Amino acid sequence: MSRVEKPDPGKPERIETPSPKPKNGNAKQDVAAAAAPRRDNPVGTVSAPMPPAPGDARPSLDVVGKLRVKSRSGAERDLAALLAKAGGTTVSRQRGEKITVIEAMVPNPSYGKFAEGLTRIGSWQIEAGRSRLPDPVRVTVRLAE
Repeated sequence: MSRVEKPDPGKPERIETPSPKPKNGNAKQDVAAAAAPRRDNPVGTVSAPMPPAPGDARPSLDVVGKLRVKSRSGAERDLAALLAKAGGTTVSRQRGEKITVIEAMVPNPSYGKFAEGLTRIGSWQIEAGRSRLPDPVRVTVRLAE
């Protein structure tokens, strides 16, 4: 015969709730892992930048060229108008002492007209390019006087 204990009315009843299970099955290891410093990157050091994940990688440039012009400021204005006409967008612009570097995205179907327009602004020389251009085409124009 089994014995069932009845609660004592003078004693407070104790209710136990199950504690959440640790991730790896051992609570002591979880606490130690959280408190232990990382050995691969000690506190106070700067880690080298990680290369981006394949899906996050910045697309490589498709066309890089130099555009020799008489006036960089005028050429920047003309290039902005040409990009707008071609349906492209300026990604970045860096104006240096002697050269302005403009990165842009141009839809592939309008790249031919865009490149033709560059020759009207100044002397356009392609320094690097792919044989087959994707859509959109990522272009870097180095403006120099």
